[in-house]
Amino acid sequence: MRNPAEFRGATAALAVVLACALIWSLVPAVLLSAPHGDNVEQLNWSHGLQWGYLKHPPLPTWLLRAAIDVFGPSAALTYALAMACVAAALLLLWLCAREVMEPRRALIALLVSTANYYLMGRGSFLNHNTVMLPFVALSAWAVLRIVKGGGGAMWLVLGLAQALGLLTKYQMGLCVIANAAALLSAGVHRQPRFWPHLALAAAATLLPLVPHALWLVDHQFSTFEYAGHSLLAGLGPLQRFKSGVGFVGQQLARLAPALLVLALAAGIDAVWRPAVARSAKAGARSAKAQALAVLALTPMAGIVLLILIAGVAPQNHWGSSATLLIPLLLVSRLPLAANRSVVAVAVATALCHAGAIAWNVAVWKIDPGPHHRFAARSLAALAQRHWLQHQSGPIRLVVGPDWEAGSIALYLPGHPAVLPNADPRQAPWVDPELISRCGALVIGRTGQPLERQLSPSEAANATDQTVLEARDWLGRESAIQAALIAPTRAAACD
Repeated sequence: MRNPAEFRGATAALAVVLACALIWSLVPAVLLSAPHGDNVEQLNWSHGLQWGYLKHPPLPTWLLRAAIDVFGPSAALTYALAMACVAAALLLLWLCAREVMEPRRALIALLVSTANYYLMGRGSFLNHNTVMLPFVALSAWAVLRIVKGGGGAMWLVLGLAQALGLLTKYQMGLCVIANAAALLSAGVHRQPRFWPHLALAAAATLLPLVPHALWLVDHQFSTFEYAGHSLLAGLGPLQRFKSGVGFVGQQLARLAPALLVLALAAGIDAVWRPAVARSAKAGARSAKAQALAVLALTPMAGIVLLILIAGVAPQNHWGSSATLLIPLLLVSRLPLAANRSVVAVAVATALCHAGAIAWNVAVWKIDPGPHHRFAARSLAALAQRHWLQHQSGPIRLVVGPDWEAGSIALYLPGHPAVLPNADPRQAPWVDPELISRCGALVIGRTGQPLERQLSPSEAANATDQTVLEARDWLGRESAIQAALIAPTRAAACD
């Protein structure tokens, strides 16, 4: 750091980010009896290192697998890893803010950004949207540095950030377009060595994608098939309008806590500091400020255009990355008289986080969802006991609905592999001979016959069917069907 003031600003930013990550890692660890569905999906996939998975590119699963190798599998690990991605994104957002704002305003922008609900209540969802966030922020920071005159190193960072984002989720493509538009709007194409630097960024973006592209060819472009459910929906004119309005409304709702922070800060500041001097620099526009506007607004505009023009059926979680830079843009464009003191914004931010925590506790207590009620640990213990009553040796494979089977497997000894929905395409790393060698624990929902939840061969071989029931510590009951598939080979299960 160049001076004590910069060191204090960096220390404050780091403290804010660590507090946010810690709080929102602990909330689901305390309130949830089974992980979010997205977290369980990543746990299921972590048994096999692939260059792609049925629905998505591979990077989030790689990160979880690396974390499991160090810390072992747990629900808390998935929450902490997701919030580590959020923390990295927030620190990079602060660096972005430092490029276009004075230090005090940059810290305010960071505080407001933490109140984006995608980074609070949904921050612990270990999914491709969450893991993509730091790469969106890193690429935006690289763009702002390039606009400032950054050389080849920044172009390399930009390319690698885009590649890692695309290896996380294809939606990063919208951010790549936003990055290009921001660079052009700032006149970067007139910089010396623009074309060699552009070639460097393009190579850094594309070359890491080659193994994944080869995997796509070898697996019939399965991730494109999944994305096609939304991209090729072909909505009619009225549906497009309704979906567009609904999507924008949902994003405003997710940004509402951040907007509330600004409103609360205004009220607090009005009491403490009714007279704030205006700066002559307020409202000044620089090339970097213009680039920030393009970076912040292009992804959302792109999604809305896809809905209205191409009839795409939007998913609300697309907004997690599309809205990431909008709080920074709002703070950067406020007149300095409305740019409230750090203390006022910090108090307003703390109140919003406290309100969000209270909301999560209220939902857990009054209107709990399946992940609040499903007593996965207790049901896993019952399933293990049922297995040992009829089979010897460890459980090596769990077959059943992805969330229920994965949640049970997480708490079984050795964290056995999962065959989600009895579909080998979802877990191609599972040896087809594993069931015949080691057998399998079968898990089913109680709402329909177990046979309908299995393949014909698995249903024919399932025996010792039972219903397992357990209660969480609040006395709420959950139940699953369980059965066994016995091994058919005499050879030892290794």
